[in-house]
Parts: sequence; structure tokens; C-alpha cells
Amino acid sequence: MALDLFRLLVFVTVVDRNGYSAAARHLHLAQATVSHHVAGLEKSLGAELIRYRQGAITLTVAGHEVYRVALVMLREQDRLGLFLDDLRFGRSGRVRVGASMAFEQEYFFQKVIAPFCAAHPEIFLSLRFGHSRGHAQAVLDNELDVAYGIRWHLPPDVDFEPLHKARFTFLAARHHPLAAQPSVTVEEIASAGLITAPQSDIESTYYNQVLLDCGLTPGRSVLEVDGLQARLLAADAGLGVLGTFIPAYAGAAAHGPMVALPVEGPRPEVSIGLIRRHDEALPAGADALADWLRRLPP
Repeated sequence: MALDLFRLLVFVTVVDRNGYSAAARHLHLAQATVSHHVAGLEKSLGAELIRYRQGAITLTVAGHEVYRVALVMLREQDRLGLFLDDLRFGRSGRVRVGASMAFEQEYFFQKVIAPFCAAHPEIFLSLRFGHSRGHAQAVLDNELDVAYGIRWHLPPDVDFEPLHKARFTFLAARHHPLAAQPSVTVEEIASAGLITAPQSDIESTYYNQVLLDCGLTPGRSVLEVDGLQARLLAADAGLGVLGTFIPAYAGAAAHGPMVALPVEGPRPEVSIGLIRRHDEALPAGADALADWLRRLPP
């Protein structure tokens, strides 16, 4: 039985948008056309997939399974299209890699990405920054080939290969009053004010535990900003102090225009490494990147 990929796309969009009219708007189709394609898919499969009751979409047992398979097929169609584009532009491969938001900094591009791209010009990198747990799930869902992130509450079905240690570091602008001090206490950081992720963000739970490990009480932020780069810009503007994990190999480029505060007392360390699917070989390009990361100083 041949499945119509466009009909699968329409079906998935109806489910994701929770309705025929919303799917029609998203796909720029008439609602009748959307209904026609879903009905045609159900007829070809010989099974009811969707029930629409009280203004909401519900999936039948068959619908759940078709939705799951459809996501895989559509994702693979996208991958094939990207692969053909790479061939057309003379690239030998594409690596979809997820990196912890902690690496969304200048040193990561200087120390890791730029040298790797120079050594492997035939490999095209597709780099996504975000939360390690979300990247781990994306690896399981085959949306990413590999991830480089923090070992924190990862799904049990992924393998984690530890590579480096990273220490929690407090950063402030060079003109910040704390930047000129020979030593800084956590109480002084609390008084100066922290720039943190929004409390509704997925990283806030972990971040709050890190603050507790540093001796700081969560909730002392002066500004909540989504995304590390935005928090760095806010700190550089003198709006407060931020904390992030920095690996030893970052070296002198670790802080960019910022100053690492000489904080008294313990600072947490985390293990950073490769996140991959269990017992599954990496694609050639991803394997080359993994070897490159392994050769960085521990």
C-alpha cells in the first residue's frame, strides 16, 4: 500500500493544529480540501483516524499509530531533500548537532566549530542550541544526529559519553562594581542581582538547584531573560550578574568582554559529553565531530 506523503502532511497538521480550519490556514488550503485529504487517507487505510468532538481533535488507536509513523516519514522526506541539496552544492554530508545553551558563546566557535569546519570543509554543520534534555529527546526522535550537552536528567534511552568538566562561573561587565574586587561573596552577588532564565523556563529548575549549591537562594534575580546570549548582553549592559558553566578548554576566550568574578566558596561542576542513541553508530560526519570533541583538553 502506497501512502500519499501530502495527505500524511495534511493529517499531521490537522492533529498538531487541533482542527481542520486551523490546518487549512496553516497550509493555505481550503477547509474542504483539508477534509477531503483526511477522508481520502482514512479510506485508503480502511480505518477511522480522527474524531472531532466538542471543538477538539481526538485520535483513534489507529490514528495514534498513523500519526507516529507519519512524523517519521515526513522527517525522512525532509532529510532526503537536505541530502540532495548537499550533493548539489558539493557537500559530502550534513551533521545535525545539538549543543547545550551554555556553549552559545564566542569561545565555542573559536575553539571548536571554526577549527572543525576548517579541517572538514566537506561537512555541513546544522547547529542548534538549547537544553540538553530537549536535545537528548531530539536525538531519540532522529531530529538530531548527536548532541553535546550537560548530563542532567537525560532520558534513559540515550547513551552519554562524558568528555569534559565545566565549572559554574559568575560573569559581570568590566565596568560592574564587583569586577574590580579581588574576591566576591555570594551575598554580594545576591545584592548586585542575578540575571536569570524565566521561572517558567525548562532550565529554571536545574538553574535554581545550581544556585542553591553555590549558597544562593533562588528568586533573587533582577531580570529574567530567555536565552544565554540575551543574558550576556544584559549583563554587559550592567544590568546584573549571570552564571553559566564554562569548560576548562575555553581558556582566555571564555569570558569575551565579560569578567569572571573571583567568588569565594564552592562552585558546582558538571559533566559535559556526547549524547547519542543507544547502541547505534553515528553517521560519518557526526563521528568526525565526536572525535574532534574527544581531542579537546579534558
